Amino acid sequence: MRFWQNPEFVRHVRAEMRAPRAVTMAALTLVICALVGLSCWGAADSVTEFFRFFHYWLVGIQFCALGLWCASACGQAIARERELKTFDFLRTTRLTAWDLMVGKICGAPVMAYFVIGCSLPVSIVTGILAGIPLSALAGFYLLMVVYVLFVSAVALWGSMLAEKSNALVALLVFLAPLAIGVPFAYSPFSGFSALDPYSTIRSLYGAEAGARTTAPAVFGFTAPYLPLSLFLYVAFGAWFALMLVRNLKKERDQICLLSHWQAIGFVAFLNLLYFAFLNPRFLGPAHVLDFTPQEASAITVAVNSALLFLVGVALIGSREKLKVWWRKRAAGTASYLSGEGIVWPWLVIGAAVAFAFLVGEALGLQRSVPLSEWRLGFVSVAFLNFLVFVVRDVVFLQWCTLTRMKRPLFKGFLYLSLYYAAAGIVWSVLALASEPTGGLILGLFTPWQVIAHQSAGFSAMHAAYAGMALQVAVTALLLTAINRRLSRPAVLVAATAS
Repeated sequence: MRFWQNPEFVRHVRAEMRAPRAVTMAALTLVICALVGLSCWGAADSVTEFFRFFHYWLVGIQFCALGLWCASACGQAIARERELKTFDFLRTTRLTAWDLMVGKICGAPVMAYFVIGCSLPVSIVTGILAGIPLSALAGFYLLMVVYVLFVSAVALWGSMLAEKSNALVALLVFLAPLAIGVPFAYSPFSGFSALDPYSTIRSLYGAEAGARTTAPAVFGFTAPYLPLSLFLYVAFGAWFALMLVRNLKKERDQICLLSHWQAIGFVAFLNLLYFAFLNPRFLGPAHVLDFTPQEASAITVAVNSALLFLVGVALIGSREKLKVWWRKRAAGTASYLSGEGIVWPWLVIGAAVAFAFLVGEALGLQRSVPLSEWRLGFVSVAFLNFLVFVVRDVVFLQWCTLTRMKRPLFKGFLYLSLYYAAAGIVWSVLALASEPTGGLILGLFTPWQVIAHQSAGFSAMHAAYAGMALQVAVTALLLTAINRRLSRPAVLVAATAS
C-alpha cells in the first residue's frame, strides 16, 4: 500500500488522470487501434495474416510510444521543477529520495501507462488469434515493462544533472541501448548485443536475428536473448537508481554520483561484464575475425582508461567538501583515502582491480589461449602509462574546482581537449619531418606511444617512459597547487560603521 499512497505518485495521478482527459485518451487510443486494423486488413491475404500484421503493428507502436513518452516525462521531471522554482519544495518534504524516485518514475508518465493499458486487450487478443504463443506475448510485455523502467531511470538521472529541460534527450535515451547493442552483435563481445531490445523482440517472435557472426554468449556459452536483456536492464538500472537515491535531494553543485567504494565496485562490475561477454572462441588458434588476445588486452587498456577518467570526474566533489576534508585531515580526524578527499588514490585502486580481472581472464583461458599471447608484461606498462595521464587529467580538473571559474569542470574539460588537440597537431607536423621526433612528442605529451609502437620492441617505448616521468612531475605540481589553495586561511570581511 505504500506505493499507492506515495504522495509524489498520487500528485501526478491527480494531475494527469482527470476523468474527462482519461476518457478522451481512451477513446482516442481505440480509434487509433481501429485505424491500424483497417490499414492491416487491406495488406493481408488471409485472416491469420491480418491478425499477425495487426498485432505486430500494435506492439511496435506500444513499445515506441511508451518508451518515448516515459523518457520524455522523466527526462524533464527534475529539470522542470528547477525551472519552475518548485524543486526546493520536494527537497524539504519528509519524503525520502527513494520515495521521490519511485513517485517520479511511475507517476510522471502515468498517462502513458493508461494509454497502453487501453490498447493492451486488443494487442493480446490479436496475438492469440494470430497463433503467437502465450510465452512470447508474456516475454514481450515483461521486456517492455523492464525496458521502460530502465529508460525512465536513466532519463530521470539525466534530468537530475541537467540545468534545463530538453525534450530531445528523451529520443537519445530511448535509442541509446539500440545504438550500443547493435555494433556488439558483430564483435567478440556479442553479449552486449542483448542491450538492443529489437533483437530480443525478434528472438521472442521466432524471427531470425539477422546476419550475425555469433549469438550472445556468456563465459563462452550461448545464452537466450530475453534473460540476458532483463539482467542487463536490471543491473544497469540498479546503478542508476543508486545514483538517484544518493543525490536526488541535493543541489546540482553538491551532487556526487557514487561514493568512492561504490565507484570501485562499478569498475569491477563493468570489467566482469566485459570479460564475461568476451567469447573465448574468437581468441583461439584460428583467430576468428583476426581478433587476438593482444588486441583484447589493448581494448581492455583503452576501455578502462576512459572508464577511470569518467569515474574520476564523477568522484570530484565540491570545493566546500574538499576544504572540510582538508581541515579534518589537518586535525587528524580524516585520512588521505577519505571519501571526500583527493580522488587520484581511488583511480589507482580501480586500475589495480581492472588489471586483476585481465590477469584472471588470461589464467582462466590457459587451456585454449597460451598465457604468453596476452603479453601481460607489456599490458601492465600500458595500463600504468594510461593511468598516469588519467590521474593527471583528473587532478587538473579537481584543481579547477578550487579556482573561481564558473562551471569549472566543463571549462577544465575544454582545456584538456585543447591540450590533446595541440599535442596531436604538433606530433603530426613533426612526424612528417622526423619520425623519431614525432614519436618523442607522442610519448611525452600523450599516452598513445605505447599502443602505437607495441610491436616495435622495448627501445621504442623509451619516450613513453619519459612521458610518464614528466606527467608524474606535472601531477605533483598540481597536487602542490591544490594543497596551497586548501591551506589558505578563510578571509573574513570586517564590518564598517556607516
